[in-house]
Amino acid sequence: MQFTAEQVWGLAVEADRINDGYLKEDLWDTAEAGVRVKTANKVMVKQWLRDGRCPSAEDAEKGREYRTFFNTYTLKALMGNLSDFDRQALRIAQMDEFTGKNLLEFALISCLPSSARREQERTELKRELFTSVQLNGEIGDVIRGDIEVIGCSFSQMYNKFKVKARMGEAFVDFWFGSAFDKGATVTVQGKIKAVRGDKTTQLNFVKIKG
Repeated sequence: MQFTAEQVWGLAVEADRINDGYLKEDLWDTAEAGVRVKTANKVMVKQWLRDGRCPSAEDAEKGREYRTFFNTYTLKALMGNLSDFDRQALRIAQMDEFTGKNLLEFALISCLPSSARREQERTELKRELFTSVQLNGEIGDVIRGDIEVIGCSFSQMYNKFKVKARMGEAFVDFWFGSAFDKGATVTVQGKIKAVRGDKTTQLNFVKIKG
């Protein structure tokens, strides 16, 4: 069996959309044995290819966008700045056709939409940081204001969540005991712990205010 790049990339986008990101392995119900809650992206993509499924026009278009994104890694390759993962992504992006023997490529391509989206978000954030302003205040000052959460990730080392957010035209980050939803707007109060050269400001002793 042969598959076009558009078909494979488009189905990878569909799986990414269904799972709201990349899921490496199937997710099973911990309370009820044998009940699968979510199917891993690579499992969906491989099954859809066996079934001869074609992606929607929207998913195919997004797949082309992500493929183009990884093809831009050619310049990074010439400069010797590619990681092993990046080299694999570039290799797959340059493939026009796939066969049933490309099981490794199907597994790898299943994670690439999520990877591309994160990289695009990081690039956009860097652009925003460049045009942002430093939060007004000195180390130790108490700051209170509304934040818009742009990222929240859990650290097993600190057993806390690292929160990144916009506060007006400035960018702040802090550790917190519970998670924030991305895009949430919350009023917080905290102290300035560090003022960094990249225009970001670290807060501590952060509390949610009504």
